Amino acid sequence: MPIIGLCIELRPNLSSGVVFLRFDQQFSQGHATSVVVRDYNVYISEQPENQAVDLDSSSDSDSEDSDKLMVIRHAQYGMDIACLSTFLVSGSNMSFRFNYNNIDMASVDGNAVDVPLAPLLLSFQENEAITINCRDCRAELVAGRSYRRLREFPSLVVDPSEFFCHNHGPAGKTQPISLTPAETDLFYGLNYVVINFNEESSCMLNRDDHLYCQRCMRFLGLTMFDGTAARIWADAVRWRPAGAAANAPERHFFQNSTLTQLFKRLLHSLWPQPLPQLCLNTSRAVLVTSMPNRNQQYMFLHVVESQLRVLRRIRPNSNRLRCFRACKLYYGVFGDNSPLMEKWQAQQTLPHMDVSPTMFLMIQKRLETNGRLIPDALCTNCTEEHLQLSYFFYENEDQPDGRVVDSDMFMDQVSNMRQKEDPYETDAGNASESDDEYSDTDTASEDTAADSLGMRTLLKRSPTPPRSSAKMATTTTTPSASPEDK
Repeated sequence: MPIIGLCIELRPNLSSGVVFLRFDQQFSQGHATSVVVRDYNVYISEQPENQAVDLDSSSDSDSEDSDKLMVIRHAQYGMDIACLSTFLVSGSNMSFRFNYNNIDMASVDGNAVDVPLAPLLLSFQENEAITINCRDCRAELVAGRSYRRLREFPSLVVDPSEFFCHNHGPAGKTQPISLTPAETDLFYGLNYVVINFNEESSCMLNRDDHLYCQRCMRFLGLTMFDGTAARIWADAVRWRPAGAAANAPERHFFQNSTLTQLFKRLLHSLWPQPLPQLCLNTSRAVLVTSMPNRNQQYMFLHVVESQLRVLRRIRPNSNRLRCFRACKLYYGVFGDNSPLMEKWQAQQTLPHMDVSPTMFLMIQKRLETNGRLIPDALCTNCTEEHLQLSYFFYENEDQPDGRVVDSDMFMDQVSNMRQKEDPYETDAGNASESDDEYSDTDTASEDTAADSLGMRTLLKRSPTPPRSSAKMATTTTTPSASPEDK
């Protein structure tokens, strides 16, 4: 059974690790699956029960080893693994714990994928004349203009009245604090830009404070400050130099706009200081998005570890691993009427952050994808909240050698699951004048990811009791049933 997903939580301070494996099919009742430690290498083998052999036998040859799947190779990091425990087998998932005495941390961290938090930088300069265009139909939303002031907008988790330490008006005069940009101002934040908005001269339609492209009805953003400003999602628009040819390439508003950078900036905005581990009062937050149909969705996050070391394969069917950093967290997606959301919103200390629907759906898809590594018995936190356990792996999406093919294979699987209701459909006669005016024609990978997921609700998976037995070095697991993946 080929392994299509592998994640090893590495905890050097405890001299231990936990292996999560996902196979391309469910465990068979008629086969015995064995996990073996030999010469500090960890193998997995599956054979029919009537042909099972002693995998620890010294008579095993190298050719027999070639029929086994190597999970951990001792020669790479020098882990002298001799003890395996805490086996769980469920559907097509397996997990177990291992302990070691020695490890070469210099090799682990020396070859690790390092994705530092990049500064939030625009991809153009002050006084550079640009146009703002719809990403879908390339319609010009804002005519060519030079922005004389490019300033970072205060985080949306901070009230504007708390952002300034004193009044900036003339001496002796008190002026109300306002963050409304002038016509030549452009403010920017996590994944958005804020510009002055005049509905009469704009090529954007305003429907209930939701902004749409007049030509293709793509959802662009929201109005702010009583309709005097527009917060436009950066993944819905592009810019190009004013006066450029119609076929000139369009550019993203921000440098370093990968999903990993967006997620790391999100964590930094919510928790500028390192997170106290397992602290319920300071490691929880809610992401809020307004969908194009003007329904709100909420993603509840409970971060367990924000900088966890994990080992993953450098390419499919490879015995070599590479260290990544990951955020381990519980999450759940809810609508407006969820009792849990009402309970969590009552907690005034719980930070809320608005994100674009594309970013929201991409994060949800990434978490659902990586959550498939975890057996059902471990995937939820409690019966009341029923949050799902998952990882966000920090990857170098810009560099082909920094991506892990395993996660891409999962993405293909999730892409096959479509939602019945299109989340980008607007209300006929309200946001659009007819049912046919709005269409979403994203071709880029980030919108393809969002569209394939849509507003699909989370799969509710009930915990499954472990069905395995464990020995010290060699373990054979024979599931009594093969339930379908939840």
